[in-house]
Amino acid sequence: MYDLTVKRDRTYGSTARAASAGQLAWYRDTSESSMAGVGVTTHKTRQNGRDALWLEIDYHWEKQSAPRKRLEVFVAGKAGYVYQLLVDTEATSQRLAEQSRLFAAARKNLLIDVSTG
Repeated sequence: MYDLTVKRDRTYGSTARAASAGQLAWYRDTSESSMAGVGVTTHKTRQNGRDALWLEIDYHWEKQSAPRKRLEVFVAGKAGYVYQLLVDTEATSQRLAEQSRLFAAARKNLLIDVSTG
């Protein structure tokens, strides 16, 4: 199973760096997030022609030992909002290969500051 989430938010700031730092602080608070053993690799990238941060997060759920992997991209939009896209799954070789494909497809189709109305 995969979790795919897109969020548009101002909670942790208006830049990709601030938003990702705030989100990581929350993840590292096991009492809040239920995530444990959080390890992160951060990459600078571009998303929709804008500076962005791509995070690879290794962790496991509290009181469970099964490893998990979360891929996230943070990109600043207009009006102080930051867009966060994530794909989360169990860290098995089969799941990780598919996760990379899902993340790439989701990033390709992520629309930033586009009105649908």
